[in-house]
Amino acid sequence: MNEPITLAQMWQVMLALCAATVTISAAVGVIVKIVNKAKQPERTQNARIEKLELSIKDINARLEKGDRHFDVDTERMNKLEQSMKDTNKVIISSLRALTAHALDSTKTQDLINAERDLNDYLVEKL
Repeated sequence: MNEPITLAQMWQVMLALCAATVTISAAVGVIVKIVNKAKQPERTQNARIEKLELSIKDINARLEKGDRHFDVDTERMNKLEQSMKDTNKVIISSLRALTAHALDSTKTQDLINAERDLNDYLVEKL
């Protein structure tokens, strides 16, 4: 039973081990290709999702910038509206004083007050 191992038998064992190694590595290569092919749609999908997320971030940044501009413009329009109200008030007051003076030439005090108000307003504005 305990026969010595011959050189030919050792050579056969070594060749068998090499064949097994080559077979296993080929099988692993095929499995890796199958797994990579199976994961490709997921990779493609993930790349598209990442691209869309970056696009959404860009859009959000542009919207925030637009909102800031809108807020600034709204504030400026409100100031202009108030300024126009003040201007119209002074103009109407001056016209009222001119009309009152045209109807009754003794109402010079209204003209003096209107001139003072108009001058004050123009000095403040400029």
